[in-house]
Amino acid sequence: MKRYLLVFDDGSNPEIDLSSFVETLDSGAEMYALDGHVCFLRSNLSVSDLSNRFLKFAGSSLFFIADVTSSDYEGRMLGRFWDFLKQPSFESAAE
Repeated sequence: MKRYLLVFDDGSNPEIDLSSFVETLDSGAEMYALDGHVCFLRSNLSVSDLSNRFLKFAGSSLFFIADVTSSDYEGRMLGRFWDFLKQPSFESAAE
């Protein structure tokens, strides 16, 4: 699975249903939300597919999604955050 960064603003919908968005993704997809506007995703879908699916929930919110699978990262965060990011990104056996 690849790792993605999703960032968005309030737009016309301050309560975007992130749980419902994740349910529209591929099997095994997961999300770690830092706050109401920044999330990390794990999914086998492409950036384009994720963007198209998020559009249905975003309303007028501005957003971007970036593939951060191969990115270096450091900082001070909770252990659960690092566990989410450091899990191996294996390609699906079906691909």
